[in-house]
Amino acid sequence: MIKIKQFTASDIEFNEIARVRNLINHDSIDHPDYDKDDWKARDKSLIRDRLMLYNKDELIGILYYVQGRNENSKTSFFNIILNPEYNNHGYRQLLYEEMLNKIKKFNCNKLYTNVYDHFNYKEYKKLLVNHKFKLVQINREYICDIRQINTASYQPLIQKLESEGIKFYDSRDEMQDFKGHFKKLEELEWVLDQDVPIPNGIKHTRTPFKRWKKQCLDFYDNYYGVDIIAVKGSQYIGSTDIEVLPKADPYKGWTGTLGVIREFRRKGIATALKIKAIESLLKKGIKQLRTDNEENNPMYKINVALGFTPVPFSEEYMKEI
Repeated sequence: MIKIKQFTASDIEFNEIARVRNLINHDSIDHPDYDKDDWKARDKSLIRDRLMLYNKDELIGILYYVQGRNENSKTSFFNIILNPEYNNHGYRQLLYEEMLNKIKKFNCNKLYTNVYDHFNYKEYKKLLVNHKFKLVQINREYICDIRQINTASYQPLIQKLESEGIKFYDSRDEMQDFKGHFKKLEELEWVLDQDVPIPNGIKHTRTPFKRWKKQCLDFYDNYYGVDIIAVKGSQYIGSTDIEVLPKADPYKGWTGTLGVIREFRRKGIATALKIKAIESLLKKGIKQLRTDNEENNPMYKINVALGFTPVPFSEEYMKEI
């Protein structure tokens, strides 16, 4: 019997969620501990929940949804995961309809989700098209065996930048005692975030500082690959952060952001940041690096030059209700 049940955040549920997610993941591996940590650290000021779809006692699908922050408070960001064995039975539709009932509590007027251009997401994409979701952004996705990158060839660039007073530091291991480090880092990230292309209808929102710092320290403690900061004098001018999931996929790094503030662009700082990060990752035994950028973002030229190759891109969909 098919039934939607309430999520209770039990260990069994986190294990089962990871099992179902790994049935459709095309280039990543889920571990229940990371999902559990994320749920515990969630912002409880926002409405966030999961709909659990069971066939008798077997979990076969999950729908995640969360209320957006601030200007996006009437937007529901959601995603549906379904065991492929249960495709073509209307179960995504069942979860979708139940979510529509749930999100009435925050007067939701907009829905937002994403899929990959990969066979495992074909049926989910059909649901979105049938419900007249609009494709609002395409993101290039890349992967690279960083062991093949000739980092030595970029040393003249790094030396040139350093001769101009631009220094590169490891955020966690070298900078925590720098005066105002966390305030400056949060400010830098907020400035860079606002330059990341996002679809019309969605607004950039700033995480409250205390919560941002909590997330930063959690990154330092549990997911740290590297976070390289470019500094000119006392000014933070660029950064790249890379996450590693040692319990799930210990030899792969996932790029969070990479950016340089406007007045320091076109100097090769972004390339230098990436090379410095790759050098650090290699010392830690990381073999692959995954990154992405919106299709019109010039960062793709740097990725291609370094030897990154395309993998299935992601598509973002939105609908007003």
